Amino acid sequence: MSEDSAVHVTPLSDAHLLAEVMPAVEQLPLDPSAFPYIYDLAVTCEQCGFLESSLVLYDRCLRLSLNDDDLQTTYANLTSAYHAAAAAEPDPAKRDRHLHDGLYAATAALDPEGGRQVRAMCVALAHRSVLFAEIGHHSSALADAHRVRPLALEHGLLREQVVAAIGEVIARWHGELDTSVLVLIDEIHALADDLNIDHLLRPVNQVEVDVLWSMGRYDEARAALERETERLYARLHRHTADRWEPVRASVDRLRQASDVEADPLTGLPNRRFLGRWLPEVLADDVPVCIAALDLDGFAFVNQGFGCDAGDGVLQEVAALLERVCRRGDSVTRVGGDEFVMVLRDASPGDARVVLERVRQLIAARSWSSLPAEVHIHASIGATVGSGAANANVLQAMARDALRHAKASGGDQINFR
Repeated sequence: MSEDSAVHVTPLSDAHLLAEVMPAVEQLPLDPSAFPYIYDLAVTCEQCGFLESSLVLYDRCLRLSLNDDDLQTTYANLTSAYHAAAAAEPDPAKRDRHLHDGLYAATAALDPEGGRQVRAMCVALAHRSVLFAEIGHHSSALADAHRVRPLALEHGLLREQVVAAIGEVIARWHGELDTSVLVLIDEIHALADDLNIDHLLRPVNQVEVDVLWSMGRYDEARAALERETERLYARLHRHTADRWEPVRASVDRLRQASDVEADPLTGLPNRRFLGRWLPEVLADDVPVCIAALDLDGFAFVNQGFGCDAGDGVLQEVAALLERVCRRGDSVTRVGGDEFVMVLRDASPGDARVVLERVRQLIAARSWSSLPAEVHIHASIGATVGSGAANANVLQAMARDALRHAKASGGDQINFR
């Protein structure tokens, strides 16, 4: 049985899983509130061997990360997932791409301007050590391994200790032909039994066979090769339906989240989400702009061109508002043609610049579901404040400002 045959189960399963998961992911709001649900599923997919799915989901998490700690954790886990994907990939070109993408993710996780989480740093360093070793950068691999192993030991991170040791073994053998790596290989096997990392041990097992063979210990080399074959069969046996159970549970949690707080037409967060999330944002005691936006004369669109055309306009408005938002901002559809934008850490002057851009973009746009000569305008009411207890008051002030904007002729911004 070849090594490649042990990994051919994954791509079809991954394609099946992605086809099932992505509709639920797309229904979640493109907002930091969706981060924990998608992150949970990404971790579960990685642990269960659905590596392509985990890569897609971690990438989505990067777009939803609200702070440096979330970004660092996601990049670190992405490094681990790329390492695992490279280990399972039979195609040399794809494997090389996974190795280099993993190095990029590790470097991002270790950005000196980013988070300072010890576990994330250890994950990134340990897996980067192996990635460096696999592409022949042996001195860099050893530097990372020597840096992370004592840190992982200090914090009880056994998995990262073992992964870093794998990188050290590969680098010392291929870089220096150091036969003393057999001692470290024995330590790795003793520690790795309960860690579910057999898929990462193949290079170590190959080094063990090569070292023993180079030393003339042929019977031991054959025995090591037989053990690797047995591990390969065991790994194939684990690629069965039972891998789906934890993934199914995570998918169910994600679907429940998407059903509760997402608007089915636009995919934006809904009123329920806004009621939960806004007090959390205001609690930071930095100025937050709350802007209520309404499309002027939208009833004419539905009456004149049909509800499908109106739905198309709402979807395009939602996409436009999302593009304008910065990281950490949010836009929700609260009903009909009314949207609420929440701009974090925004003075009235800063907010007015953003909202004026929104007004102009809507006024100038040609809508795919409407004739080119039909133009739509927006009225916007806004206020700036802070404090969790003020959430309802500030929303009421924004809606009142919106009413004044519409009463004054529309296509304008009114601040309260």
